[in-house]
Amino acid sequence: MNNAGLGDYGEFATADWGKLEAMLHVNIEALTHLTHSLLPHMIRRGGAAIINVSSLASVLPIPDFAVYAATKAYVTSFSEALRIELKEHQIPVLAVCPGPVKTEFGEVARRDENSQGMPAKEFMYVPKEQVVAESLAALDRRAARVYPGLKTAVAAVVLCAIPLVILRFALGFRPRKNG
Repeated sequence: MNNAGLGDYGEFATADWGKLEAMLHVNIEALTHLTHSLLPHMIRRGGAAIINVSSLASVLPIPDFAVYAATKAYVTSFSEALRIELKEHQIPVLAVCPGPVKTEFGEVARRDENSQGMPAKEFMYVPKEQVVAESLAALDRRAARVYPGLKTAVAAVVLCAIPLVILRFALGFRPRKNG
């Protein structure tokens, strides 16, 4: 399971390049390198599976979370393509796309103690134990993707059905800092 991830919450123009670079390395490069390194052995051995932790953010161009959402779009797309490639080897690939989960992720994604936290509403949070249970059940079903939690799953269906031009318009009304 590839579960490491970093985030950065705030406008792209004011982001620290070192933090963005670390996020690209962890969320994209490390996941891809680890998969590439282990895959030949997995194919030879058989009986393996790949679970990549992406995010509900992977289906949205999220202002103030642009690089994170883009890296998770990579994880989801990479997982889908790899799933097709590995079908003949009977190696299932699952993209886990949770919404907000209570972990240290939110604190790490904040820029400083005065910055706004991520704007997720409390009722959207899914317990990490539920994310794990739903992910393993999805792997057993050989699903391609799972959005753990009913509210997250419904949000994914709705968001994926909305045309990008409308999403762009709606996301333009995001809350902004004063001053």
